[in-house]
Amino acid sequence: PLLAPYVINRTNRKNRLEKIVAYFDHLVIDPISNFFAGLLHTALRHKKFFIPPIIALFVISMRFVMPLSGRDLMPPMDTGIIKIAFETDADTSLAATEATARRIEEVLAGFKGLEMVSTMVGSEPGVVSFGTGRIPQQGSITAHFIDRFHRSKTIWEIEKEIREKTAAIPGLKDIDVYDFGATPLSSIAATVDIMISGPDPKVLDRLADEVAGRLEKARGLTTISRSWTADKSEFLLDIDMDKASRYGLDPESLSAEIAAAFKGTPASVLRVPGEDGYLVRVRYPANRRRSLTELPNLYLPSRLGPVPLGELVSLARSRSRTRFTRQDLSPTVDIYGYRATTPVTFLHNNVARALQGLAMPPGYQLRYTGEYKNMGEAGKRLARALGLAIILLYFSLVPTFRSWITPITIMLAIPLAMIGGAWGLLISGQHACMPANMGMILLAGIVVNNSILLIDFIEQARSRGAVLVEAVEQAVRIRTRPILMTATGTIVGMLPIAAQRALGLERLSPLAVVAIGGLLVSTFLTLIYVPLFYTLVARIKEKFGHQ
Repeated sequence: PLLAPYVINRTNRKNRLEKIVAYFDHLVIDPISNFFAGLLHTALRHKKFFIPPIIALFVISMRFVMPLSGRDLMPPMDTGIIKIAFETDADTSLAATEATARRIEEVLAGFKGLEMVSTMVGSEPGVVSFGTGRIPQQGSITAHFIDRFHRSKTIWEIEKEIREKTAAIPGLKDIDVYDFGATPLSSIAATVDIMISGPDPKVLDRLADEVAGRLEKARGLTTISRSWTADKSEFLLDIDMDKASRYGLDPESLSAEIAAAFKGTPASVLRVPGEDGYLVRVRYPANRRRSLTELPNLYLPSRLGPVPLGELVSLARSRSRTRFTRQDLSPTVDIYGYRATTPVTFLHNNVARALQGLAMPPGYQLRYTGEYKNMGEAGKRLARALGLAIILLYFSLVPTFRSWITPITIMLAIPLAMIGGAWGLLISGQHACMPANMGMILLAGIVVNNSILLIDFIEQARSRGAVLVEAVEQAVRIRTRPILMTATGTIVGMLPIAAQRALGLERLSPLAVVAIGGLLVSTFLTLIYVPLFYTLVARIKEKFGHQ
């Protein structure tokens, strides 16, 4: 309005800009308006040929087309960063694990576009970790590549090649290669995370092997690993308590002496001016700590003098878990599965089919705790929010139009837009996810405004004495222009986001796709079906004689 006086000619003569706009209006807008007005005129005379197909189209779009797109919590994104989590065979030394890490780094060095590699192996000795610590046989590598606009391969193609080239590295028990940000929340260990809980670790180990074997057949999973395995060597000391008590020793004192000999015990502190002191530990030399044959020869101080450990204990070898995990104080084991770009719902269906018929012993429970669980919880919260938004929208329109029925007619444009959103996701290959759901909410606001433009014009025309059909057709002719303006402006603005023309736009691309697809379809359907349903409701109200 502020700009109009400077652009529009104040006289009846049209300036050059007005002539161009008028020509465009005559060439484009008028034919479109006439087309919709003619189509609406046909729809008003043959309602039975128009209403059932749109209901069927909506049901097909929501029931069949939307599931074909698949659902995710967040869409996959090519971040240019690859995470590699690996584990070597049980009882592998830290030095051997570091050598394996170097072999993986050599594989990464052969890829073009590699910018930086960061490697972490094991964890700090003597530090108790709750949830995030690694054992000496585990490591993590983060590889940074140049952005997706400057390389010929996607991050998922590079991941596949890394898995193929590292498969031949000896001593490598598990390796998971996945993109950074593969899960939308850092608390989600993997896309597929199946937790088995129960009292007996041996039974958990057997069940985990069976589940992992079944998951090998599930399509869409790139790698499968476990939170722990029961192949760690452990040596148990069977103490002869009669002999130990004779020497004045007990299990606690024995374990303390063995720990001091092999792990070391604090003896002094090296003081350095201006710095914290360095703790000095005393322990057996390396050649006496590398072999268990030296353990029985360890002399322990006692009240009767030094006594060799072999006189008091006997050694027995056994197998133990590499890690100890619990949930609600119950032992657990997790089976992890990673993906490339397969939707979570497709993965869940494949995993459910693979695990069908799995017999769980009494007292043992299998739960899906990965991304599928979080997606379900987030979907329920969003559905409640969308329901609340629709209720608030309805009760805001009731006083505006002074009717309980007219707002329902206006809001019929929302399911019409959802038809286009569903087909847009399928055609573009995008997944239904949180950004796509946000696009549905955005779309609902736009198409409701378009409905308001039509219904408001019809109401005003009827208040001036226009016949119902005449008012409806005139509304379509006059309001086509602003509705097309709104749709075109939004679609053009969303195109760069839908095309993912910037780093990170993969996360917002489904929102733009839903908005574009919904507007393309709803703009066409709104101009036909909103006036059509308004006419039906108006005639029903006239028939029963109430407003």
